[in-house]
Amino acid sequence: MRIMSRKLLEVREHPDGDLYFELDEEILNHLNWQEGDSVEFTDNKDGSFSIKKITYSTIELDIDKDDLLRYMTYAHERDMTFNELAQEAVKEMLDRADLESECG
Repeated sequence: MRIMSRKLLEVREHPDGDLYFELDEEILNHLNWQEGDSVEFTDNKDGSFSIKKITYSTIELDIDKDDLLRYMTYAHERDMTFNELAQEAVKEMLDRADLESECG
């Protein structure tokens, strides 16, 4: 991993108890991020976190009621939302397709 620069960020507490930090204009410009962009935090399991900008696309699914109930129950058992389950499934399929195209 290449570290381009380091900055100390001040973590603040919102009146409702949520914690937050602000990224200054220099960082936002460097990353080509804008206020309101969606980001995902990944715990690196070493006391640090990675932050990645994410974009969403809408995919329409045609699922009958019985299958939908089964998928939603499965997601609940895994302590995730149906949307998270669907995102995970699509990501796995895209990763598999990338791997197959790389391997020929």
